[in-house]
Amino acid sequence: MEQAPPAITWTGPATFSVEGVNFVAVDMRPNRPKPSLAPGTLVFLKPAWMVRRYARLLRGLKPGNIFELGIWQGGSCVFFQRLAAARKLVTIDISEKRVAAVDAYIERYDLKDCLKPFYGVDQSDAARLREMVAQEFAEEALDLVVDDASHFLDETRASFNALFPFVRPGGAYVIEDWNWAHARIDKLPDDAPGLYAGREPLTKLVFELVLACGSSKGIIEKIDIDRNSATVWRGKAPIDPGGFDVARLCAARGRALIA
Repeated sequence: MEQAPPAITWTGPATFSVEGVNFVAVDMRPNRPKPSLAPGTLVFLKPAWMVRRYARLLRGLKPGNIFELGIWQGGSCVFFQRLAAARKLVTIDISEKRVAAVDAYIERYDLKDCLKPFYGVDQSDAARLREMVAQEFAEEALDLVVDDASHFLDETRASFNALFPFVRPGGAYVIEDWNWAHARIDKLPDDAPGLYAGREPLTKLVFELVLACGSSKGIIEKIDIDRNSATVWRGKAPIDPGGFDVARLCAARGRALIA
């Protein structure tokens, strides 16, 4: 008999557990209450509605191989690995500082070959990302990629171009916080530059992906977009990982729209 997948047990509006591991969902928006942490609780920097959204995604996708960009306080990689019961999850962060909570979880459950954090890795280093996929996953495709790293356009596009070719047909690539250039900030006028005023909005990549979906003939099957994330579903068409560039998938008429 197939074993039932792990489930989330909610213990409060923002606290939950997955098979004995305790988490708190923290909404990082300004003026949101920050819950107090019980000892041993892992911080998952997502509001509760996103936790539920990811639970639905994992339940349907059943990812065995996961690549995550952005470790931060470590709650997300532990959550994805535990709830998906993933065979392997590789996670990277540009910071070289190890996250003690992740190391403790790996040691406690003897997951050194299953959950592998890498520090000091720049998400824009496409060659390094491809090398990591080859070394850690061998010939197996990725089921899920989650990009919750820099949220900057060039860096996020570089990661997508490097990793999306390795996602299996039917697999998913999630880009979080695409909307930061458009989010309203309390007490600022509507025409205020908002976050990262000197940076080009990540929205441009989302537009490229939408246009590529219509032009790519099966490379991108569909895109689900909500107010936080864009989930890009891999189609069945083959991709050459060496020269993949999502911007070049857009036909000329589409490129003119975002020039």
